[in-house]
Formats: sequence, structure tokens, C-alpha cells
Amino acid sequence: MRTLTIADNWKDWKFGDTDAVMTFTALDDDKVPDFSNRTLTFKIASTLNNDLEHPKDFAATATGYIQDKNVILKTEDVKQLTPGNYIVELWAMSNDTQKDAVYPSKGFAQFTIEENSMKVSDVTNIPSMTINAFWNAVMQKVGTLTKGAKGDPGKTPKIVIGSVTKLSPDAQPSATLVPLQSDPNTYTLNLQLPQGVQGEQGLQGIPGVGSKGLDGNNGLTPTIDPKTKHWMIGGTDTGVIAEGQAGKDADPSKYVTIASFNQLRQQAQDNATALDALQKSAVNKDLQTQVANLTSQVTDLTSQVKALQEAKPDTPASSADSPSTPASSSTTTPDSTPASSAPATNASSASTSETSASSAAQ
Repeated sequence: MRTLTIADNWKDWKFGDTDAVMTFTALDDDKVPDFSNRTLTFKIASTLNNDLEHPKDFAATATGYIQDKNVILKTEDVKQLTPGNYIVELWAMSNDTQKDAVYPSKGFAQFTIEENSMKVSDVTNIPSMTINAFWNAVMQKVGTLTKGAKGDPGKTPKIVIGSVTKLSPDAQPSATLVPLQSDPNTYTLNLQLPQGVQGEQGLQGIPGVGSKGLDGNNGLTPTIDPKTKHWMIGGTDTGVIAEGQAGKDADPSKYVTIASFNQLRQQAQDNATALDALQKSAVNKDLQTQVANLTSQVTDLTSQVKALQEAKPDTPASSADSPSTPASSSTTTPDSTPASSAPATNASSASTSETSASSAAQ
């Protein structure tokens, strides 16, 4: 945060005093800023009833000078101000970026111009008594004056253009002359100019009429050289062949011939026909019936073996009884289980039927 405070020693001075100096202390986050490459300008406004927050009228600008670590304002630079209360800001413009840092960030610094003994506060409305007294004082001074020695020729000041700041159209123009610290005889002229009010849009112009351009030259028609078969543009051989190159013969070994394809297709059809006939034949139906009967018999035998195993006594049998014990065999397949003559006959018949079906399929 930026702050700006004024020393109390010359915070108040009288109208007409042009030999006083007001001392200001500017801080940036409680540190003294570096003003070596900045143009310092005080901007002053009048105020009423010591109101530090609301300026009344913008009154003057004045140059700021660096003295030690402070910035001073000379009363001779604001001698046009009349008695009253004033608030002030310090504007520090970078000579490189033309950007301004304003001190303080909040509120204003304040000083007061008091009336003098002549009660002169408005040069346009001076009482006649005061004018007479002032005239008599001047005449007394003139009577005591003697011609002094001729002074040395003064130096012609140099003025260089500084910044030009564009303001809003309703702002007041202003200008400042800032002496260079390296050369007090050279001044930088900074201008603050309001932007002009935008004018009305002008009438639309008449559409332009152009003239037809000249015809261009005929282009070159490409041709084909009958010997080289290259594209020719004018007399230039492009080297690009205009005819396609002969392709290579196909390799028949990578493809299936029509005769082989027809033979394979015929074999597939024959196999499909034989399979369909086999599925529809009575032999196949008889085989399915026999398989179903055998499956039923295997299920029954499995149940009988399981029942015998569950009926086995808890005490171990003697060695003489072991060969005759049906539970000694744990195999549940039909081949290892004793069967009656009827199932054996059916198995023989099933074997014969499977042989016949196999021969038919072949």
C-alpha cells in the first residue's frame, strides 16, 4: 500500500508566500521507493470543511523534486492557488513504461493556504483601500530602488516532448513541464489531452467502377512425345511417362482352378446327401432304439451294485466267503457285471446293427 504524509512545519502557509517548501514522505509498503527514473507531479484539488475524502475542484499541478528521501513541493509553483483547504496526490510516472504510481493509495495529504494581512484572496475582487495601500507601498519601494548591475545572459531552456495521455472527452486538458534531474535547464513536456467527441457517421461512398483487365496469354497445351511417350509442355520434356507399364502375368499356383472347385463342391454335396439318407434310414432308427435300451440297462445295473455295496455287513468277512461276495468288485460298467442271457443277446444284436450301419455309411 502506498502512503503520502506532509511534514507539519510548512503544512500551513499564507497566500503570496512563494519562498516556502512543503516536504512530503512517500512510502510503498513502508519502504522508500526509488524515484530516480520517474517523473514526479503533484495534483492538487480544493476541498470544503477539511473533507479529505471528497475533492471539490481540480485546482493545479506542480513538479515534485527529490530531496534526500523526501519529495518537496515549492509554494512558488502553486502561487495561483487562493486561500483555502487543499488535498494533494503525488503521481510518479515511469519514464520507461509511461505508467503512473499514485500516492497515497487511500485518501489524500492536506495543506492550507491562509489569508495574508492585505486580505487578498481573489485578484479579481480586491478592495479599493487595499489597492491604494499596495500602490503606496510600491511607490515607496520604487523610490528607494537604484539601477543595479547588468545581469548575465540567461540560459535558453530546452523542452523535449514527454508523454501524451489520452483522457475522456469530458476531462480538462493539462500540461506539465518537468525539469530533468541530470540537466535542470532541460524540461520534459507532458500533455494530458481529452479525446474528441465521436462524430456522426458519414454518408456511404459511391461504389467504385473498375475497367475490364486485358486478356491473358494462352497457356501451353501438353503433348505426348511419340518416341519417348513422355509428357511434353511446350518444348520441355517433363520425364513423366504418359502410358502405363505392362503388368506381370498372374501366378496360377496361388489360385484354385474351376475344375478343382467343381470337384470339391460335388463331393460336399454327395456327402451331405449320404448323411441325410443315413439319418432317415430305418437302420439308424433301430440303432437309436438299441442304444436307448442299453442305456436303461446300464442305469439299472448301476443301481443294483450301489444297493449291494450299501448292504455289506460292518464286520469283515472270512477268506472263504470273499470270492462269493458280490460287493468285492467296485466296477459299475456293464462289461464286468454278470448279466442275464437277454441283455447279452441285445448287445450282440446292437453290435451287428452298428456294423451294418457303418457299412451303409461307407
